[in-house]
Amino acid sequence: MNVHISKGNTKLGNKISNISLTPILACGKTVPCKKGCYAKKFLMRPSVKKAWSENLAIARKNPVKFFLAIWDHLEKKRPEFFRWHVAGDFLDQLYLNRVFTLAYKFPDIKFLAFTKRFDLDFSKCPKNFSIVLSMWPGQANPNINLPRAWMDDGTETRVPANAIHCPGGCESCGMCWSLKGLKRDVVFHKH
Repeated sequence: MNVHISKGNTKLGNKISNISLTPILACGKTVPCKKGCYAKKFLMRPSVKKAWSENLAIARKNPVKFFLAIWDHLEKKRPEFFRWHVAGDFLDQLYLNRVFTLAYKFPDIKFLAFTKRFDLDFSKCPKNFSIVLSMWPGQANPNINLPRAWMDDGTETRVPANAIHCPGGCESCGMCWSLKGLKRDVVFHKH
């Protein structure tokens, strides 16, 4: 089994390295998006299912191998941006701490992750890492001082008036990497 790091996708663009884990299995049992998970549809592609499944298995069984592979990628490729979890989420606090360690070791790379793991401690988040809380209609709004990504399915009423509407191209926009400094949220229309 290998750790699979993607060099991009149609939404992120071809210059944004990213890593994913199997959706739902790596998201917790009570996530609000479980039923309408957008990432599940990509599991129909055998290569994607294999990559994400192997990533999750290695992250759980051999986290040293998992994080060393990402370290190696970052060291060799030196991407400007790195996105955690196009699918999946932080597995636990130790996993998050290791993610932070990588960001501290590569201060010239901008890191981004969206999360529904509101139970984790984000207080040691490096300056070059943007953590954005994923908010779904009806979900409790946690008392955490981080920007939010609002999923708008037509029923969400809590989106701030100054929220940035995602134009759908990370490579040309890049605003999510700067939300905390901008003191703004982002809104995504359900896809």
